[in-house]
Amino acid sequence: METAASPTVVEPIPAATPDASGQIAATVEAHGYAIVSDVIDPAACSALVAEIQLVEADYDITEGTNDFEGIETRRIFDLLSKTAMVRELTINPVVLNGIEAILGEDPLLSGTTSMNIGPSETDQLLHTDDGMITLPRPHIATMVTTLWALSEFRAENGATRLVPDSHRFDRGPRRDDTPETLTADMAPGSVLFLHGSTWHGAGANSTADERRFGLSIQYVAGWCRQQQNLMLGADLDQVATYPRRLQELLGFSLYRNVMGHVNRESPAKLLGVEEEPNMVWEKMDNTADPTTDSA
Repeated sequence: METAASPTVVEPIPAATPDASGQIAATVEAHGYAIVSDVIDPAACSALVAEIQLVEADYDITEGTNDFEGIETRRIFDLLSKTAMVRELTINPVVLNGIEAILGEDPLLSGTTSMNIGPSETDQLLHTDDGMITLPRPHIATMVTTLWALSEFRAENGATRLVPDSHRFDRGPRRDDTPETLTADMAPGSVLFLHGSTWHGAGANSTADERRFGLSIQYVAGWCRQQQNLMLGADLDQVATYPRRLQELLGFSLYRNVMGHVNRESPAKLLGVEEEPNMVWEKMDNTADPTTDSA
């Protein structure tokens, strides 16, 4: 297995940077991660923390029951159906442009999860988010995880640990691996982009009374299966009120005019959206090369 000589520290990319998406994609390709600062302001972070705490109370969210999810960590899955504030984040233009620069056209939303890490939490096992993908490693990014810092991320309160350049390794991590890690220190409003193959894990919270609030918003290439089945978990009447771009990210769309159709129709029709499917077959003739990107 190829290993890095020492952790590669990359400088945060300000959200207002011209061609931020290009820099994000290049940095993730080179080192497996990138940090973008000032994506949202501190007031928005505080509002999101308050919203998450309300959802935790409404849905009686308790701490996890295993070391991986966290014995002192509260997680809420499928936040889209529970809070409009998170829906807005999924289509944040700075982040979504970065995602498309990495994964290509028509990516899908794979999951939305909050992580509220409490005192005494231990280090999460190092892992990759694309561990279920059976492609030989290393491989192109099929998934990108964005980790949003809603409170300060520091080594003391459980900031994400990662192994830079590990997306180039020929395997995922094992329990007996002890690579040198880097702590993703971030101010509230920053976003960490992780290549799906990058080794990482939440850190231990050694503080006495500080909780670390973050969000995991994951995207996959349009031809991949999503981790959370967001279409089946959604109320169609509610989804019909979402912005069209978010509906597309959930899967109410076609990838390259063919993948995801329902009886030769766009699944957007289930939401009352009149959309011409323009199926790929209509663009092909007997002389067309079916392996090209003519779709």
